[in-house]
Amino acid sequence: MESNKVEQLLEAYFEGATTLAQEKQLRDYFTSTEVAPHLEDYVGMFSAFAKAQEETYNLPIEIPKPKRRYGWISGVAAVAIVVVGLTIQLKGDNDAYTGTYEDPEVAVLKTKQALGLVTKMFNESTAQLGAVNEFNSTTSNFFKK
Repeated sequence: MESNKVEQLLEAYFEGATTLAQEKQLRDYFTSTEVAPHLEDYVGMFSAFAKAQEETYNLPIEIPKPKRRYGWISGVAAVAIVVVGLTIQLKGDNDAYTGTYEDPEVAVLKTKQALGLVTKMFNESTAQLGAVNEFNSTTSNFFKK
């Protein structure tokens, strides 16, 4: 093979622009005995590639199975927790708390108090969002879309 053609193929090879046929030509050229003296530096590389291509891995690949020796323990623990929770709930004193008020006016008053507390907390939390709005408006000045 001509030295100029080999140099062009080498340049294309190192840029990753060669086809498989061209790479085979380079491999055949550098594994032969007729290599130009100024290209002898590449003989070792291409002979190593040829040797590596011949190597194979013949041992079977075994993928280990996941070990689940004690996986059933989590299921037993979950069932035990549910059983204990239901037992405590069912054996508890059901008459201690009925969840209602005898007087409807007291119920309305307690509901208003609870909703007033929720409103107060909501207003306090939304007041703190002003800082986030300020941050958004400031950053929009820097990052224009």
